[in-house]
Amino acid sequence: MKKAILFGLLILTSAITFGQATAISGNVSDQKGSPVPFAFIYDSQQAFATYADSSGSFTLKGAPSGAVVATGNGFLKKIFKVDNPGGMKIVLANDPSGATAVLTSGMKAVFTQNESFDNMTAGSLDRVGSHPQDVHGSRYLFDHWVHGFVITPKDSIKQNDNYFFNYDKIDGNFLFTGDGKSIHKVVDAEVKTITLYDGNGQVYVFEAVPAIDPKHYMLVLGGGSKYKIYKNIGTKYVKANYVNNGVTQYGNNFDEYKDESDYYVAKLPGGQPQKISLRKKAIKTAFAADGDKANKFLNDNDGDIDDAYLAKLGDYMNQ
Repeated sequence: MKKAILFGLLILTSAITFGQATAISGNVSDQKGSPVPFAFIYDSQQAFATYADSSGSFTLKGAPSGAVVATGNGFLKKIFKVDNPGGMKIVLANDPSGATAVLTSGMKAVFTQNESFDNMTAGSLDRVGSHPQDVHGSRYLFDHWVHGFVITPKDSIKQNDNYFFNYDKIDGNFLFTGDGKSIHKVVDAEVKTITLYDGNGQVYVFEAVPAIDPKHYMLVLGGGSKYKIYKNIGTKYVKANYVNNGVTQYGNNFDEYKDESDYYVAKLPGGQPQKISLRKKAIKTAFAADGDKANKFLNDNDGDIDDAYLAKLGDYMNQ
């Protein structure tokens, strides 16, 4: 499942706004010319943001409103104007103070530390980054902490270079940490979308869609001005059920976190999300308003209908 998600979202932009035609791209380095992996680049006035990849390269979708900002852990913030949209060269200076990023009052509203998960145990939550040997799978989307940022309902970007994230697939919580030990929950009421970047620079965009599931966030596989395709990553904890009665043997001798995901299509604006199976007939029904276009895509694209297939379909249907 995870490989399919990664392949389907293989874009080094935040995808906050799908289908944007304009973009700026470039590279972020330090004063010695070394790349700054996972530097954070964002528009100073609009909700466009992205991370650089491990080599410092980035692409920021959306027409810049004026000033663009770049930050990085251990570096001073830099504000610059876009003079070469296709080849920006951003140089960040080291922060001599070594100070960590300060949370403003607006940041604290999103990244509160009032609700802590410090006492994670196997009986409640398996600690992020650990993996009990007798349990298969994980309740977390990632096996490590990843970069991320939040867009609030007021279209404001909230990010801290010192904070890293993970998603609890069972409870539907986004967790964050500043030190890998103290673990806290992102405030749901302050989240419109949350974008996570794994260690390979792959992008996961999540959106709150109460009409589908008020307790879990939806992974956006494809979106734009006409349609959105969502994946609800459902995970259940299944206890070992191995049986050996001397005649037959069946079941598993291990506990398991088992993913059972559902998919939805919503017609914009305001359409009720429609649950679909991964079959062409169900997809045709969901895109009935643009039936000819959907049929053309389905006829031209064979292969398994998975996350990557749906991501490609979403891009096509929003053209």
